[in-house]
Amino acid sequence: MCIKFGRKCPGPTNGPIIVDMTETAKLVSKKKSKAKRDGSQVVVELFPQEILTGMTIQISQRNAMNEVFYGHFLAYFTTTGESNDIRNRQTWLHRLPDLSVDGSNAALNLALQATASAFSSMKTMNPSLLRDACNLYWKALANHSHVLRTKREITVHTVSTSVLLSLFEAMNATTARAYREHINGAAELIRLAGPGQCIYGVLCQVFFHIRTQMAFVYLTTRQEDKNSVCAEEILRGTLSYDRLPIFQRLIGHITKLTSIYLDLDDNDDGMQLAQLLYLDEYLRIKGEVDALWVEYEQAAEDQGESLFWTALDGVTEYRDSYTALCIAYFASARVLFSVLSPRLAVSFLDLRDHHQRILDVAGYLTTFKIGCAFMRMATPLYLVAMHAEKEEQRIEATMIFERWKMCGLGGISAMALESIHRRKRSRMDEVDAGLVF
Repeated sequence: MCIKFGRKCPGPTNGPIIVDMTETAKLVSKKKSKAKRDGSQVVVELFPQEILTGMTIQISQRNAMNEVFYGHFLAYFTTTGESNDIRNRQTWLHRLPDLSVDGSNAALNLALQATASAFSSMKTMNPSLLRDACNLYWKALANHSHVLRTKREITVHTVSTSVLLSLFEAMNATTARAYREHINGAAELIRLAGPGQCIYGVLCQVFFHIRTQMAFVYLTTRQEDKNSVCAEEILRGTLSYDRLPIFQRLIGHITKLTSIYLDLDDNDDGMQLAQLLYLDEYLRIKGEVDALWVEYEQAAEDQGESLFWTALDGVTEYRDSYTALCIAYFASARVLFSVLSPRLAVSFLDLRDHHQRILDVAGYLTTFKIGCAFMRMATPLYLVAMHAEKEEQRIEATMIFERWKMCGLGGISAMALESIHRRKRSRMDEVDAGLVF
């Protein structure tokens, strides 16, 4: 049976609550071995009597699904090379198993179960697991809302709950609004948690993931949470960065370019003064991105490393998966420069094919099956689908989102495809009305 995983979850039901199949099985305490001596031969009873008489030891299905989730999805929550950039000594994966079972936050445990069930349902194409995941999701959401209403201390547990709920939405979106609220809510919770909760850099890693998703949500839905916190405040305050990692500085520039991009697209009339202001900001951002790229190349050169190279078979290879991701975002900034330059009456001559660079990175990361990298590649691929000059590139980027609908990222893919198709329809309407020549 084939299931489309971009569909909405049903609301909370009054049906039977699905609970863990069994409690943790315990082996019967070891019995003293019975030694029967017959000359030099010793016979030892090897098995407890209960096993010999047919007792079956049951294994928790819920725990098994959680382990699959840890092993195949969260194991790649941090891409190779990222730890050097964010200074974390222990990944979120290392902390999550203990956090979810320490008894301090039931919502986190439910959110983990919901996300693990959704992931397992995607892997096995099992509709009953998807129903189970949805029921658990609504319970986790109710518990999480209660924790926030009671104004308890915000801990890494609370932040992790919001992140897991956003991962659930990334796989099986209920609404675009729900995904956006979980992402922005998690960022706000990190700010409220304070520096004491940033254990071994875990919250740094989580926030960097969240921030790339905030950029994607803003680009595709054109809605920025009015209550969203300043990223600089979190990075410098809560997470105690005196000098921000290059990737985070780049994301800041891309967010500002996106703001110009959306404002110009939404307001074609009476924008002369605004365009002059945007032109000044555009030139400033372009200069800073150029300088950032030089810094990035120089840092690799100082270590005797290459960021990327062409292999004998003609395929581009990268230093590591995190480097590939960074290069895709530098290419995204270049794409935005090229899109904005004619609108702002400024020349932008760049003969490199940044759209193809993004597609090459997506192909490279696909071979590693890195879940978080797929999520973070959503923004670059969206820009290719919308603005690549070659039709085959636009089609390829769109088809990647179509494939992702069936491989665990149905929610994010649905958001991207909805925006792509909506904007294409809008352009066709403008052409039909004679507004575009």
